[in-house]
Amino acid sequence: MAGKSITVSVSKRILHIGDAAYPLANIARVQAEPVKFVRWPAIRRFIIQAVIWIALGVAATFAIKYAVSHGTGGLTHDSQQRYLGIVRIAAGALIALSLARLLYRLGPTWRRQYALIVETSGMANAVIINPSRGLITDLVGKITRALENPDQAYIPPTVINNFTNNNYGQQNAQFGAKSTMSVS
Repeated sequence: MAGKSITVSVSKRILHIGDAAYPLANIARVQAEPVKFVRWPAIRRFIIQAVIWIALGVAATFAIKYAVSHGTGGLTHDSQQRYLGIVRIAAGALIALSLARLLYRLGPTWRRQYALIVETSGMANAVIINPSRGLITDLVGKITRALENPDQAYIPPTVINNFTNNNYGQQNAQFGAKSTMSVS
C-alpha cells in the first residue's frame, strides 16, 4: 500500500506533524496502539456477490435447458452445450473478479500496522499509521520527553511513511467499501 511521507519534529515548543502544528502545552495524550482492521464487511460482500453470480448462472442454465427442451429460441443440443459453457465461464470469471476485488481490499490489512495517536486538549487529533512498531514507539518516547521538558525540547525532523490519512476527531480511515478501522 502506498504511503505518504510525513515529517515529524519538535522545535520551539511546537510539535510538527506534516503540515499541522501542535503546541506542546496543548497535547493531552501521546500513545502507540496496534491498528485493528475490520475485515468482515469486505468478506460478507464477496460472499453475497458469489451467491448472486452462482444464482444467475443456475438461472441461465435452467433457461437454456428449458429453451432446448421446449424447442423455443431455435436452440439445438449442440448450441445448448456451447451456451452452457459460456454461462459457466462467465459465472466463474465474475466470481474470480469478485475474489480479486476482495484480495485487493484486504491486502493492506494483512500486514500489522501501528498508530501514533496525538490528542490535544482541544478538538484536534492526529493519527499516523506505519508498520514499524519501533518507529512509532520511538516517536512516542521522543514526544513524551519533549512534553516533560518543553524548554529544551528538540526532535530532529523524522520522515516517516504514513499508510493512511491523518484522522481528526472521530473519523476513521476506511479500507474497502463500508468497512471501518478502529484503534484499540
